[in-house]
Amino acid sequence: MIARLRGPVVDAGDDYLVIEAGGVGYRIRVPEVTAAGLRGSKEAILHTEMIVRQDAILLYGFQTGAELKVFKLLTSVSRVGPQLATAILSRLRADQVAGAVLTGDARLLATVPGVGKTGAERIVLELKKKAVSLAADIGRSDSGFGDTSQGDAILGLMALGYTQGEAASAVGKTDILSHDGTAAGIIREALRILKEKGEPGEKRV
Repeated sequence: MIARLRGPVVDAGDDYLVIEAGGVGYRIRVPEVTAAGLRGSKEAILHTEMIVRQDAILLYGFQTGAELKVFKLLTSVSRVGPQLATAILSRLRADQVAGAVLTGDARLLATVPGVGKTGAERIVLELKKKAVSLAADIGRSDSGFGDTSQGDAILGLMALGYTQGEAASAVGKTDILSHDGTAAGIIREALRILKEKGEPGEKRV
């Protein structure tokens, strides 16, 4: 299993890179934005996922662990294969995908060619319960918060584009009677508060 590759980019296309590592050139399918950004780089580092099919072994690569996590979650959705998952990450950042699922914004996902209204609604439905954990994972590496519902809620909001101050303030204002005490419940209530106040972070989701 190849989990990570590091080396110079010796060739590139619209949706792939060839990275030389240990004298071997690995062709890796990547989001279009990644291919454009790393074309001609002297050194690139990609987190990779190997897909084994009957007729081929394919490598998909991503610049961050968050992108890889989103890719894996997307491919767990029925009728979403690795090619479509990569297409989604070509148009939307990892935090935007998590935010769309968390807030039920199927319209944003539907803007990606090949997803469609039905596909977007399916993604939201099947990943809804995993979105809070994903959003928290995206923000956790840069935060000192503990593994609590409120801490995860703050991390989740930060991953959606809010500052730590905005997130902490909104979480602090949530009414315990208005949510179920889980991170998901706290985030939904905090988002309602932030949207009512028109906080700046809302524009970054």
